[in-house]
Amino acid sequence: MAEDAQRAREQEFRTLAENSPDMIVRYDRDCRRIYVNPTTERVTGHMERELLGKTPTEISTLGQAARRYHELLQGVLATGKPCEIDMNVPRGEEVACFSYNLVPEFDQGGMVGSVLVIAHDITERKRAETELFAREQEYRALVDNSPNTISRYDLECRRTFANPELFRQTNTTPEQLLGKTPEEFPGGLGGTVYMQKLQEALTGEHGIEFELEWQSASGQEYATLIRLAPERNQNQEVVSVLAVGHDITEINRSRRKIHNLAFFDTLTGLPNRALFNDRARHALVDAGWHGHLVGLMLLDLDHFKLINDSMGHAAGDELLREVASRLRGSIRDYDTVARLGGDEFVIILPEVRAAEDVGAIAAKIHASFSAPFMIEGRELHVTTSLGISMYPYDETEIEDLLKYADTALYHAKAKGRNNFQFYSGELTARAKERLSLENDLRKCLEHDELELFYQPKVDLTNSAVVGAEALLRWNHPRLGLVGPDRFIGIAEDTGLIVSIGEWVLKNACRAARRYNEEGRQLVKIAVNLSARQFNGNNLVAMVRDTLAETGCRPEWIELEITESLLLDNQKEILQTLEAFRDMGLTIALDDFGTGFSAMGYLIRFPINTLKIDRSFILNLVTHQDSASLVRAITSLAHSLRMTLVAEGVEAQEQAEFLKNVGCMLAQGYLFGKPMPQRQFENVLRAMT
Repeated sequence: MAEDAQRAREQEFRTLAENSPDMIVRYDRDCRRIYVNPTTERVTGHMERELLGKTPTEISTLGQAARRYHELLQGVLATGKPCEIDMNVPRGEEVACFSYNLVPEFDQGGMVGSVLVIAHDITERKRAETELFAREQEYRALVDNSPNTISRYDLECRRTFANPELFRQTNTTPEQLLGKTPEEFPGGLGGTVYMQKLQEALTGEHGIEFELEWQSASGQEYATLIRLAPERNQNQEVVSVLAVGHDITEINRSRRKIHNLAFFDTLTGLPNRALFNDRARHALVDAGWHGHLVGLMLLDLDHFKLINDSMGHAAGDELLREVASRLRGSIRDYDTVARLGGDEFVIILPEVRAAEDVGAIAAKIHASFSAPFMIEGRELHVTTSLGISMYPYDETEIEDLLKYADTALYHAKAKGRNNFQFYSGELTARAKERLSLENDLRKCLEHDELELFYQPKVDLTNSAVVGAEALLRWNHPRLGLVGPDRFIGIAEDTGLIVSIGEWVLKNACRAARRYNEEGRQLVKIAVNLSARQFNGNNLVAMVRDTLAETGCRPEWIELEITESLLLDNQKEILQTLEAFRDMGLTIALDDFGTGFSAMGYLIRFPINTLKIDRSFILNLVTHQDSASLVRAITSLAHSLRMTLVAEGVEAQEQAEFLKNVGCMLAQGYLFGKPMPQRQFENVLRAMT
């Protein structure tokens, strides 16, 4: 029976061994093969008869590892202890890896009689392990050397992993960072937002991307683009969240810089026109919804060009920055002050209860300008003019409100500057008239609509006409004869004064030649020059060419300028006036006593004639102050050896007074109003 059982077990072993996918080999105590299964034949490429009776070193299936294998067999035989080892087996041109399990087999006496070896092919598993290791190493290299921060959060939103870049950016240690939630670090508003996003990723179906601004432990500010990706187990349950953060700090700074360039004035830091328009439209929409008023205030600095030209653009820029600061301090927190360009500022005032409130803010702005500005160590007293329009009283569109505020600003300047004016319908009519005049003025030369009138200049000692002032008139096709007070300002603002001024000088020179070639005494024609003509228009060349073209001698012409011109870019003005003097022209200072008169100007500039302003002549006989001023001006002119002319003489008493104090030349209605050329010629003929 025992033999039958033994045979049955042996048969069962053989059945299993013969059909096993593993190599199965039995070795005797001399390490010789006494059994090999078919898989062993197939894997090693040796027939059973070649392998049986041979040791591993005699017929090797293991190549160079055969000796090591032999020693392991001997060890199992000697100790009776099983052994496991992975070994490579040549298989054609490839090498397969097998896991060898060496098991001792004991005889009835308890001695190791043989060793059964089962070798399982683990080539694919080893390949997979190798690939997995390589991928893990690649992943580790990417994670450890990534410029992005990489971290993992568990279901409680605590960090379970952080790569070196995250430690570097946060300037923390693993103890400070791992195991913490975003609310614990970096904390603050950014940490709260991060925590909310993590909770969304843990409960949502898809990843989340967001930008986060935060501070490191050292206080350095960062901006990071973070991508949260839920990680799932084999049951598709979210078990963690992987967070990858890309540093966009520089991008964020660039975006802010671009935003500032797009919406803020680089000089003052105030909102620019684009941002103002956006805020203004929001204010109007909100006001329309809630029934509020909105004030719009347009302002600029009085005589800013004089400061810019005399002190330089750097000083002008510094002044604009100081003005911006004072304007910010004069308005409410929810108002907006913007710089439109140059010295022009605009303020939008939402949620206004009444127009008087806007007036109060305008008054506050004026009060803020009362203190001098310290610019480059010098005190400057600067004033501002403001124009105000109201929503919805004046208009409901921002473009129209700006236009009406500009009209009011123009009116404020016309009223002497340093004040504020509200828009009114009358101002609109004036503005429309001005625009119409400007359009017509551009065609006046082409249509030959200009004409020179002449006001006689008389010698008080003998009542002889010694000259005249050429005064411009415009024969408007619709309005009739238009005086210079209605269009000269427009011509100066638009630059048309340059071409108009050339026309005036040319026609005055022709007239002067005609008057002085008829054999009578010298008749000098005075021509007014605008400050605009001095600004880079090569005025000297124009005057020289005009004299040559018309054949007019320089002593027949006198050029009149205003005192304000002498403050504007003195060096260039001085050079121009000296060039006129060198030509033989005389220079008259018009409206003397009303502007910036100073002895220094009279000495420095080549002035030949002073013209006493008509405002002093008006009350000459009745007001002692006016009389005293005229005496002083006369004395000054005599001491400087200058010719003196009184303007606006309308009464014989005035003429007598002037003659008695030594002013021998005069013009005014007493001697003749400005008259057309033909009428003036009749006056000259009557003298002869």
